[in-house]
Amino acid sequence: MKYEKTLRKLSGNPKLTEELIVAAFNKYENKDVDVCAKTIEKPGFEIATDVGLCFITERPISYYNERWGRITGAQERALPLFLPVPLHIIGEGQLNQAIFEMNNAENPKDAADSWLNEFFAPEIAATYFNKFFSASDSLKDYRLIVFEAIEAYYLGMDHVAIMSLIPVFEAGLRNIQNSRLCVDPGNVSGEKFERYLRDIIIQWGRRRLEAYAWHPGKDYNQPVEIDFLTHICPQSDVINAFRIYFKNILYKPSYGDVDGFNRHIIMHLLKNDFNNPANFARIFICLTHITFIESLENKNVPFFWRGIDDRDLEVAAYFTGISRMLGDPRRPILRSLGVDGY
Repeated sequence: MKYEKTLRKLSGNPKLTEELIVAAFNKYENKDVDVCAKTIEKPGFEIATDVGLCFITERPISYYNERWGRITGAQERALPLFLPVPLHIIGEGQLNQAIFEMNNAENPKDAADSWLNEFFAPEIAATYFNKFFSASDSLKDYRLIVFEAIEAYYLGMDHVAIMSLIPVFEAGLRNIQNSRLCVDPGNVSGEKFERYLRDIIIQWGRRRLEAYAWHPGKDYNQPVEIDFLTHICPQSDVINAFRIYFKNILYKPSYGDVDGFNRHIIMHLLKNDFNNPANFARIFICLTHITFIESLENKNVPFFWRGIDDRDLEVAAYFTGISRMLGDPRRPILRSLGVDGY
């Protein structure tokens, strides 16, 4: 972009004014520009140049990262808990408070596990299955696998429940990326998955900026652009939170001593300590993030939480029933038969 050097220099200024922008263009470009205040979720300025409109924030993007709330920030704070940010049924304020309390508990990981097990109630599982997964073009072909995984969870078969959802997650993510970006449908590379998530974040966020030839980070610094988009586009913010969890927890390289909740460790059985029931809730929440991305363009998938109806309660009653009749007695029976490990 013709004036990128000057714009990048301006974007590092602690606090811009119209006068500072005009003076910088006069000094570095020998050019007069028209500048007016403009807010796109965050305060900034619209600069009219001979090559098109430019938008620059009043303060550096790093300033907003440090001082403004984002789902991205909540996810970053939740990483030590191995917790993916839940969608739909908990407010941002409640979520931030819960993450704060978990991080400050005597044993943060145990506190997160307890919170997840409480969060993952039968009616929540049933509602997501009925209203989200069954309506999703990316996941509906695997809906029976998901249902059987939920059954296994309520029957106390945690290994089976967790392992069965990992391939579903990968298939759903591959499908959503192929439909949005027209990429190779055979891709199963974690590195490519993460890169394509960045592409979706940018693709969606730039829709708000089609009038501008330049905005922070565009075509020169992808991390800066993604951070900028998370501040002006809530959808990009949510997808970026998911990307962070994907990269730093679920698909983190498994060499060294890492927690049991890691795709590579689970699928290749490098450790056998991943059968914590809370890990099923973790991968289940990851599936809801796939449906969130799809809901942006597929009207059959709810964007907002629509509540729990009678059909959901009937399915939830089934999950509760098998848990009480078979799941609860199962472990002591197996121990009495000499099947240890439960």
